[in-house]
Amino acid sequence: MIAVIVSRGDDKLFSALLFQKNKDFKVYVPKGDVIADAYEGRLPVAHGGLNDIQEPFVWMLEPGALPDKNFLNRVQRTIGRHPEFDVYHANILSSEALPRIAKREKLFQKLVMEKVPAPLSAFVFSTAKLREKAVFRADGTLDPLPTILACGTERGVRNVWRQTLEWTAPIQPQGPAAEETRIRERLDFLRWTESFYADDYPLGVGDRLAMIAKELARLFPSYSEEALKEMMQSFQAATGTVRKMRASSALKSALKARQLELK
Repeated sequence: MIAVIVSRGDDKLFSALLFQKNKDFKVYVPKGDVIADAYEGRLPVAHGGLNDIQEPFVWMLEPGALPDKNFLNRVQRTIGRHPEFDVYHANILSSEALPRIAKREKLFQKLVMEKVPAPLSAFVFSTAKLREKAVFRADGTLDPLPTILACGTERGVRNVWRQTLEWTAPIQPQGPAAEETRIRERLDFLRWTESFYADDYPLGVGDRLAMIAKELARLFPSYSEEALKEMMQSFQAATGTVRKMRASSALKSALKARQLELK
């Protein structure tokens, strides 16, 4: 059985669950959710969250996701045939697909370097692994990308055969301040990867420095070259005399590309 966690009542999500061919699931919703209360009797609804579920697998279903009627059926079938994985994934419709099995390096390449869309709703987790490895934001919500990597890196992520998920990403705030926030969040994520992978980082030092420098350069010209250099030196990849020199060179190249972009 799969626990389906819905963070807030949503008629589209509940309707999609009503039409699932596989009925072996339970829906967990916050207490006092008026929309969810209206579906009691039609759906197996319980009040609670991750700490309350007893089912062996969990699916975080978010607004913007629109699973077809076969979604849970194919997920359950894949789990039954390949029970050795902690994370299962359905490709996003009209987006680049993950391979059948995305192991450590491939998972990093696709999700971190190529930025393939990875909403939580496209993944089904082992409950035990999610409780052990989940990464939370300051507001208490799950941080999707670190959580997926933390749960899926050890054994890899198994693709659900012939299953996709229709996904509409939430509308992002616009403007310089919002863009800076997104860049800083990306930089914070890259710092997290340094701690997570430690001495076994999936990229070589040169490629790693280039990736960080490219993100930092996006803050130019709001931040001076000197300020960006100081930020660059704070990453673990830039630790040590030789690496500091390589970091400085990578940032100069990234800033040159940024300046050309702004012309």
